[in-house]
Amino acid sequence: MSAKNYSKRKDGGVLLSANFKVAEFACHDGTDTVLISGELVVLLQKIRDHFGKPVTINSAYRTATWNAKQGGAPKSQHLLGMAADITIAGVSPLAIAQYTEFLQPGAGGIGVYQSFTHVDVRAVRTRWDSRSGTEKAVSGWPGYAEASELDKAVDKLVSAGVIDSPDRWKSGNWTDRAVELLIIKMAGKV
Repeated sequence: MSAKNYSKRKDGGVLLSANFKVAEFACHDGTDTVLISGELVVLLQKIRDHFGKPVTINSAYRTATWNAKQGGAPKSQHLLGMAADITIAGVSPLAIAQYTEFLQPGAGGIGVYQSFTHVDVRAVRTRWDSRSGTEKAVSGWPGYAEASELDKAVDKLVSAGVIDSPDRWKSGNWTDRAVELLIIKMAGKV
């Protein structure tokens, strides 16, 4: 769990994954050195792929001086290149935290703020809520679960205009009559 050392000047345009470049992780104080954890890049790419929208990295690697100016924790994961404060247009910080919790339920740091989500890949698990302006430890960020195959199929039928009222057809809502209605409705579209 160590970070790799990059040069913003020489490596800034280097793609670390399908959607992230070295320059996006650079400290905002203009320092050339950029520390980046490969695990962090993988985590951010999974988040980006899931939401299907660009992830904006507000802050990733920080020098000790810049971290202190930002009011960061003295032992911040940003100092090690293992953390990022991120946003996604149209996605709440809580929704990002819930999906990140799903990805790393037993490790890493996840903090929710008013306008961004902190994610990191530390070995130990820690969670906090800073939406009120005061950091408060929380047990986690539940609320996300992978859709079942049935729910994915229902979503496809809704987008194709075969059915409406998708909640009626989702997992757990199946009665014999619901199955019968679905078959009749699909037969009418064939």
